[in-house]
Amino acid sequence: MKTKVFIASLLALILLFSTDAFGQRGRRAPDVRPQQRFSERVAEQRTERHQVADVCQMIPDLSEEQEAEIKSLRMKQIERNTGHRNTMDELRARKRSLTTEAEPDMNAVNDVIDKMTELRNTQMKENVNHRQAIRELLTEEQRVIFDSRAGRAQQGRAHSARDGRSGGRAAHGGGGRR
Repeated sequence: MKTKVFIASLLALILLFSTDAFGQRGRRAPDVRPQQRFSERVAEQRTERHQVADVCQMIPDLSEEQEAEIKSLRMKQIERNTGHRNTMDELRARKRSLTTEAEPDMNAVNDVIDKMTELRNTQMKENVNHRQAIRELLTEEQRVIFDSRAGRAQQGRAHSARDGRSGGRAAHGGGGRR
């Protein structure tokens, strides 16, 4: 009789702990991508003023005129990149739809991939032009500091992604955005 009670209580405890463990979804909840959660959190924390302040804090001794011009350039870049990001998201969705059909049209898939490549190429060129426009506003001393700190923000993001601190795909062994 004691063994039956012991086995029954043991099974009850196992059942209790297993259901509790399934309830703990944690960071890898299947209904929300880690990058999406990270992006939403960052978007809530950062405002346009902070983004411009980040660029301006990198450069010492900026005049008010330089700060205003950098802010204007930054706002134009944000608008452009938002448009690029929206278009890229639409292209990714289109590619996903095409590749999941029973008989995928590979010509259509390749056309979408070509558009994605062209868009990324354009975005990279615009980002370089943006950096050059900021550099033209700076004095020689400011330019040296700006150039020396240029890759650190992106490099820091890459390191934190590899270390698993960003919550992005790179932290979980995945590539870039899909």
